[in-house]
Amino acid sequence: MSGKRVAQGDLAQTKKKGSGAAWIALGIVAALLVGGMAGLCAYAASYDKVFPGVTLGDRSLSGLSQDQLRQTLTTDALLSGEVTITAGGEELGRRTQKELGAYIDGSALSGAAWRVGREEGTLGWVKNGWTMLKGLLGGRTSSNLVVYYNDETLRQTAAEMAALFDQEQVDGSYELTEDGIYAVKPAEGRTLDQPALIRAITALDGGAGTADAPFEAVPGKELDLEAIALELNADPSPARYDIPTGKVVDGQIGVNLDPEKAAFALDAAAPGERIRLPADVTYPSMTAEELEAVLFRDVLGSASTHVGGTSIRRGNVKLAGESCNGVVLNDGDVFDYNAVVGKRTTDRGFGAAPAYVNGETVDTIGGGICQVSSTIYYATLLANLEIVERYAHRYAPSYITWGMDATVSWGGPEFRFKNDTGYPIRLDVTYDSKNNIKVDIVGTKTDDTYVKMTYKNLGDIPYETERIETADLDWGTEQQKQSPYTGHQVVSYRNVYKGDGTLISSTQEAKSNYKSRNEIILVGTRGKPAMGTTIPEFGGESGGGSGGETGPTLPPDDWTDGPILPPEPELPDDGSPGLAIFG
Repeated sequence: MSGKRVAQGDLAQTKKKGSGAAWIALGIVAALLVGGMAGLCAYAASYDKVFPGVTLGDRSLSGLSQDQLRQTLTTDALLSGEVTITAGGEELGRRTQKELGAYIDGSALSGAAWRVGREEGTLGWVKNGWTMLKGLLGGRTSSNLVVYYNDETLRQTAAEMAALFDQEQVDGSYELTEDGIYAVKPAEGRTLDQPALIRAITALDGGAGTADAPFEAVPGKELDLEAIALELNADPSPARYDIPTGKVVDGQIGVNLDPEKAAFALDAAAPGERIRLPADVTYPSMTAEELEAVLFRDVLGSASTHVGGTSIRRGNVKLAGESCNGVVLNDGDVFDYNAVVGKRTTDRGFGAAPAYVNGETVDTIGGGICQVSSTIYYATLLANLEIVERYAHRYAPSYITWGMDATVSWGGPEFRFKNDTGYPIRLDVTYDSKNNIKVDIVGTKTDDTYVKMTYKNLGDIPYETERIETADLDWGTEQQKQSPYTGHQVVSYRNVYKGDGTLISSTQEAKSNYKSRNEIILVGTRGKPAMGTTIPEFGGESGGGSGGETGPTLPPDDWTDGPILPPEPELPDDGSPGLAIFG
C-alpha cells in the first residue's frame, strides 16, 4: 500500500484549520436565517391579505383582501349546492341548500380566516412569520364549513317528502255490486321517518349531496277467499216481506264463487288494484220496489162457515181465528196450523166444548178449533195453493162441504199448506156478529184463473141401531144415548178455470173416508113385570132409527186435544189416516 505519512504535529494542525472554517460557515448560515426570518416576520407583520395556505375545506382563501374575504364567505356564495332526497332508492325530490333553509355565519368564518398569522406580541410576531413561511412552503391552515339550518324549513321539507312518499296500506276487500263481485288486492303501506330525514340532511358534509331517509313498511291484510265464498255463495231469492218489521226488503243475490279461480285472478293483479272476480252472480227476479207495488193486492181465495154450538165452542173458534189472522207467508213458506194456534189450554182462554174421542162425544179443551182449520183449508183450495198435509174428520162435519174439512190436534194430525204463488200471502180471518168465521187469503194474482171445488160421494156407509138394557130407566121407556151418523166415501176435485170460464184442469184433490156411527138406544128394565104379565111394546117414546137409515147431520163439534190412537182401516190409497179422535 502506498500513501503519504502524516506526522502527528501536522495532523493536529490540519484539524484546527478545518474546524474554524466550519464554524464560520455555520455562522454565516445562521446569520442569513435569522436575517431572513426577521425579514419574513417583518413581511408577515405588514401583510394585508389572507396568509398563504389558509383554506375553508377545499376552498383556498390565500391572498384575499379583507373585503374580498367577506364577499367570498357568504351564504349565497358558499351554499349553492343541491340536496337529492331519496327513500328506499326512490328519488323524492331535489332541493337547493337555500331551499332547505341552510345558512352560514360569514362574519365568523371570515374573522377566523383573517386571524390566521396575526397573533399579537413578540412571540406572536415570530409565530406569524413562521405561519407565513409554512404557508409559502405549501402547508395548510384549514377550517370546516359549518352549515346551519332553519328548523321550521327542515320540518316543512320533511313533511312534503313524506306526503310524496307515504302510502296507506291497502287491506284486501271485496264488494258485491250489481255488476258482479269486485275485490281489491292488498298493497303494502309505508311511512317516511321524517326526523331521520332531517338528521340525514344536516349530516351532509358541506350541506350538499344525497340524503336517504329510512321508512317503515306496513303490509295490507290479505283476503280470505274461502271465507268470502262461504259467506256469499247462495241461491238467489226475490224481494220478500220482512214479517218482524212489516216491511218489504230486497231479496238475496245468488252467488257461486270458486275460491281457487278467484285467487288466480287476484294474483295477477297489481297491489291495490280493484278487479272483477270470476263468479256466477244471479240477481233477484223482483226488487223490493216492484214487490211493494203489488203486495197483498188481490184476494186469491175466500171461504166462510157458520159457527154453531155452545158459547164456549164459539169462543174457541174465535180465539183460534185470531191466532191465524194476519199471518204472512213469503213464497215457499209453509203454514202450520198447530204451530200458529199453539197448544189449546185454559190459561190461553180456551174452554171445554164437545169433541169426539174414540167415537164418543166428550167435552175437551179447545173443542171447535177444527172449524177454523177447515175454513182455512177450503180458502187455500180456492186460492189454488199447494196442500202439504191434511186429514179428514172421522165423521162428516155439517158446517162445511164434504171433502173440504181439515181436522187437527195438538201433537197430530197436522194441517199444513205451502205458499207457492211467487209472492207473499196473508191470512185475513174475521169473526162477525152473526157467528160467521171468514178466511180471505190475499196476495198477488198474475193471471185471471180461478178455482171451483167439487166432490163425489162414492157411497154411503149405513149405521146400525144398538139396543142396550139399563136399570137406570123405568120399564117400558127408551132413551137415545148416541145419535147415529151415516158414513161417506168422498173424493174432492180441484177444477181450475180461465177467466172466460174455460176449464183448464180438473184433478183429484183428496179422499175423505167419513165413518158411520151406530145409534145406541137405552131400554129401561127397572120395575120389569113378573112372568105372565102383559108386556107393552117399546119404541113409542124416544123413537130411533133402524140400521141402514140416514142418520142426523153431524153437529159442529170438532177434533180437539186428546190421546192419538192407532189408525183404523180406510179407503184404499186414501190420504187421510182415519185416527180415532175426531170432531
